Amino acid sequence: MSTPRRKYPLGTPPESIRSSRKGVFIVLAAILMVVLFAFLSFGIDTGLIALEQSRLQNGADAAALAASQEITANVQIAGEEGQDVNSISIAAARQMAVDIAEANGVYINPERDVTFGKRTYNPGNGEWTTTWGDTPYNVVKVEPRRDNHDMSARDSRVPLSFGWAVGVPTVPLRASAVSFVEARDMVVVLDFSASMNDDSQYAALNRFSQDSIEGNMRDIADSLTANLGNLSFDQQYLTIVGQPQQGGGGAQITVTFGDREVIIESSKDLSNVVLEFENGYRYKFDGLSGKTGTFRGVGGYNGRRIVGCWVKSGNNASGDGPGYGERFRDTNEAVRAQFGLDNISYPYSSGSWNEFIDFCRNDNDLRNAGTRHKFGKYNFVNFLLKHKYHHHHTNELWRTPHYPFTAVKDGFSLFLSFLEDLDFGDEVGIVSYDDNSRIEQTLSDNGVSASLNGNLISDDYDTLDTIQRHKQAGHYATFTAMGSGVDSATDMLMNHSRHGARPTMVLMTDGLANRHPGNFSLPGDWDWDEFTDYDGDGNSNYSSHNRSVQYVFYQAIQAHRQGITIHTMSVGASADRQLMTAIAHACGGIHISVPGGATVAELEEQMMAAFGQIAARVPPPQLVYEME
Repeated sequence: MSTPRRKYPLGTPPESIRSSRKGVFIVLAAILMVVLFAFLSFGIDTGLIALEQSRLQNGADAAALAASQEITANVQIAGEEGQDVNSISIAAARQMAVDIAEANGVYINPERDVTFGKRTYNPGNGEWTTTWGDTPYNVVKVEPRRDNHDMSARDSRVPLSFGWAVGVPTVPLRASAVSFVEARDMVVVLDFSASMNDDSQYAALNRFSQDSIEGNMRDIADSLTANLGNLSFDQQYLTIVGQPQQGGGGAQITVTFGDREVIIESSKDLSNVVLEFENGYRYKFDGLSGKTGTFRGVGGYNGRRIVGCWVKSGNNASGDGPGYGERFRDTNEAVRAQFGLDNISYPYSSGSWNEFIDFCRNDNDLRNAGTRHKFGKYNFVNFLLKHKYHHHHTNELWRTPHYPFTAVKDGFSLFLSFLEDLDFGDEVGIVSYDDNSRIEQTLSDNGVSASLNGNLISDDYDTLDTIQRHKQAGHYATFTAMGSGVDSATDMLMNHSRHGARPTMVLMTDGLANRHPGNFSLPGDWDWDEFTDYDGDGNSNYSSHNRSVQYVFYQAIQAHRQGITIHTMSVGASADRQLMTAIAHACGGIHISVPGGATVAELEEQMMAAFGQIAARVPPPQLVYEME
C-alpha cells in the first residue's frame, strides 16, 4: 500500500502554509479582474452595436416604406388626373427616403443607398423576382451604412467603448430594407344587363336632351352594316297618294297617317272624311269645306290609332258606304313600299320589318319623343335597343356606341392600358352578370377568335380587351344577378390567383340587384347594421329587406373575409349607390359614383376617370427582408 505524497513536508507550520496561499489568490484575482473587464467591455460594446444596428434597421424600414408610398401616391395622382403613369417621380421617392431616414436619426446617401427595381412574377417556377435598375420601378431598397473610416463623416464606422483594448476601435455596420408595391390579381365584375343601353333610347329623355340622344342614335345607325332600305334620319309618316284626277269631277288626294291623326290634302274641296279605328269603329265628318284638313278621333276615340280613312272630294267614290269617297289604308305593305323595305329581308336573326313597323305605331317612348308613327333610322335603333338587344337577336350591336355600356367598355380599355403602362405585374380577369354570371375567357364571333388559353386571370391585356369589346348590353340575358357575379369572381380569385398577389375585385352596376337564389336568406347571426355603418355613427346607413340586395352584400362580405379587397362603381341615376358604398366600405375598397351628366360625352369622360382611379388604386407597400 503506497503512501500519498504531501504538498508540504510533515511538520510545516500552519502560518507558513497560509502565507504561501495568499500569493496564489492575488494572482487569481488579477486574472479574474482582467476577464471580468473583458466581458464587461464586450457586453457594453455588444449592446452599443445592437442598438445602432436596430436604429439603422428601423430607419431603413421607415425610409423604404416611405419611398414606396411616394411611388403609389404618384400612381394614384396619375390615375385621378389622367396623367401619364410613367411620370412617377423617382426623385421625389428618393428624397422621401432621405427625409424619413433623417427623421429616424439615420443618414443615407440618396444616390448610393437608395435603389429602385422591378418585381415580376415568373410563371415557370411560381416565384417573384426583382431586377434592380429595371423599370418601371415598383421595388425600393434602402441600405443605410456606417462604414466610412473618416470618423468625422455622418456615415462613419461605429466607435467602440473598449475596442481599443483588443485593437478594434471601430466596426462597420449596414442595414437593408426592401419595400415593394404588391401586384394585384383583379377580377372586374361587369353588368351586362339590358338596361346598360337605356341612355341611348328615347326612354332617357328625362336625363338627356333629344338632340343628344338622337346624335348618339345616329352614331349607332352609322355603325350598323345592315341594309335599311330608304329609312333615313329624316323620319317620316306614311304618306299615300290617291288615284290621279280623272276628268273634270275627280280629285287628286294625298293622305298622311300621322300619330293618331290623318292629314289630308286634295285638289278639290273636301266633302266628308270617314275615319276607321283599330277596333273597326268608324266616325264620319260631314259638311266639310276647304281642300285640306287634319282629322282625329273625338270623344272616347280621341288618341285612338287610325288604321284607314275614306275621303270624299269632288265626285270620287269607293262604294264602301253611303257617300264614302276614296279609301286609304295604313298597312304594313304600304309602309314597306314607301320606305324601300318590301324587297329587302330583315337583316338580323330575330325580328321582322312588320315588328318594327308595329313598334313605330305603338311605342310610348316614341310618343314622348314625338316620333311615334314615323319611320326612320332613329326609331329603328330604338327598336333594336329596346326589343332586340341580345347578341343572338342582333349580332352586331356590340360594334355600336350604345350607353352606358360603351362608356364601360371604353373605360375598361383605358383601365387595361393604364395597367399596361404601369407594368407592376397586375393580372386581370372578367366576370359578366345578367340573369346569371360567367367567366369571360374566350371569344368566337363572326370570324374573330380570342382566348386566354385557360388562364382565367391574365396579363394578356390585348386579348382581354378584344373579348370585352365584342359584347353588348343584354348580350346574353336581361336582368341583374349581381350577387352571382360576386360569387363567381370570388371563386376565381380564391382558386386562380398567384401566391403573393393582392386579390382585388371591381364591381360595377347601373341598376338594382334583382336576382338571387330562391332559397337564400341571411344567417341568423348576421349583423347588417355593423357591416353597413359606413359613417361610423353606430347606425346602419343602408338597411334593405330586398333579398337580392342582401345576397349581393352577403357574397361581398364572404369575399372580403377571404382577403379580397372590393372596389365599387355606380353608373347612372338608377344605380343603388347606398349598396355600392356600403360594400366598398365594408370590403376595404373605394366607391366611385358616375352620375352620367347631361350628355353621353360627359358619361364617357366620367367613366374613363372612374376606371383610371380604380387602376391607380395600388395596394399599400409591403416590407420584405430577403429578395433577390
